[in-house]
Amino acid sequence: MLPGPYSRIYHYHLKKCGGSSLNRWLDTLTFDDRTFDPAWHASWMLGDWQTEMNLPTSAADMATKRALFHWADVVHSHAALRRFVPAGTLSFTMLRDPVDRLASQIADWRRLVPADTVAEPDSMRTLIADTTRLPMRALLERYGHGEGRIQMDNYITRSLAAGRIGRKVLRVENAETLLETALDALEHDYDLTGLLEAFDISRNALCAMAGLPPARPIATLNVSRPDRGDAAEIAEADEILHDLTRVDRIVYQRARALFEDRHRALGEAYGAADFEREHAARLLGHLKGRRCDGATRYSVRSPLAGAGLHGRDCAGEPICAVWTGPETTATLYIPTPRDMQASLLVWIRGYAAERQREQLRVKTDGRPAVHHLTPCDGYADLLSVDVCSTNDFVRLEIELDETLDAMDAGCESLDDRKRGLSFDSYGWRPLRPAGGANGFA
Repeated sequence: MLPGPYSRIYHYHLKKCGGSSLNRWLDTLTFDDRTFDPAWHASWMLGDWQTEMNLPTSAADMATKRALFHWADVVHSHAALRRFVPAGTLSFTMLRDPVDRLASQIADWRRLVPADTVAEPDSMRTLIADTTRLPMRALLERYGHGEGRIQMDNYITRSLAAGRIGRKVLRVENAETLLETALDALEHDYDLTGLLEAFDISRNALCAMAGLPPARPIATLNVSRPDRGDAAEIAEADEILHDLTRVDRIVYQRARALFEDRHRALGEAYGAADFEREHAARLLGHLKGRRCDGATRYSVRSPLAGAGLHGRDCAGEPICAVWTGPETTATLYIPTPRDMQASLLVWIRGYAAERQREQLRVKTDGRPAVHHLTPCDGYADLLSVDVCSTNDFVRLEIELDETLDAMDAGCESLDDRKRGLSFDSYGWRPLRPAGGANGFA
């Protein structure tokens, strides 16, 4: 799947650290029938520690945790799976300022309705309900060392330590006793520990390490920042917030130092030229196209190499497609035979708004190019661009003047993503030369 030393990716998804946004992007790096499903294993550290610490550890459960890495190329989970990661896996996690993380966790619970928590234990449902009934200080005083201990009392420290010692962290009352284990895990168990406060740089460092196209902004999901009106409430709870994150802040400061030492420079420097020189041919060489009406066609259900794309819609279904966005420029790397005159093709399903069709412009390998939009059964348009690359791939950039959410596009749907055009496949068709080596039929 990857061109470098890694064959898989494991993302230890710590709650309220930007993981949901990352996971949708990570899923596009593999085949849609090999994406991770959280239902494959039991819940982990959801808050009701008294229930979870009494769950038996069976041989079948251990086997399942190892099997996850056979079933999926990218595993992203709240579960502490680091002990089960096979060799050749790029393991990473993301951290966040611990006080901000805890305040965000409470804000996340406050937006839930009873239907969202029907699968939770009664004690956890009561806690979540109380987030809307109690001010933050009273909530933390009532639950911080009790039912909500796992997610409220130095959650980052407990989570990192759990990667080493499993559910034993659920029995630990004083998080200081887990500090050494957590710091050692931080130092040695993860190839990258990113920071939410340097999200794009962290993700670009991951791309450099994995041999992926350089990162550009992606849609942010599951955002639950406290409202401005919560500032006074947070200030009132300052003392207990700092008590419940006292060990986490030590871990977080060490993570910041490691990030500055190991990853910031890489994340800031890595660009398209580095990818195309070092990784592109090998990454794209893994893609398998199919012959269709004289064209070589690649599906978005296969791994996608590019940027400026939302995650797959309807993954696993015949109608699976991808929208461009949130940026107005989408980049797609397409494997093509070296020195062959060909027409690049993109099968466009539709536009967020019809006016975007007239805005469309393209570049190939950084140079403006002429494009054609022609009718195609079952599609809004077939985009074609004539090229002749000296590489084993072409960088196709599709530019629009705007990307639109459903309201901006005049639609009645609820899609709030900034979107451009939707496509389900892309590829190329050979052209016969005419009028010299650089001409096209």
